[in-house]
Amino acid sequence: MKYDSSYVDFVYKGEDLEKIFIQEFVRFRKENNLTQDVFAQFAGCSREKIARIECGEHSPSLLSLLNILGSIGYTLKIEKVHKKKTI
Repeated sequence: MKYDSSYVDFVYKGEDLEKIFIQEFVRFRKENNLTQDVFAQFAGCSREKIARIECGEHSPSLLSLLNILGSIGYTLKIEKVHKKKTI
């Protein structure tokens, strides 16, 4: 089966989505008044691991990320990313 490039409209590259994810990850932690240390305790991992994720030095596996978020009652969701409108 041949791939039809018009079927999927790429909006972001993986690197862009990673930056957005990291920003949201940090925002979420801070909005919930969780220090990296407390977040790590809930998640059952080290504070260093949380810090490396937040500064972009470490890309956790999907399972690791699900375990971190699941420990505080959250999960990941696949969602369509819409193009930003250009003016």
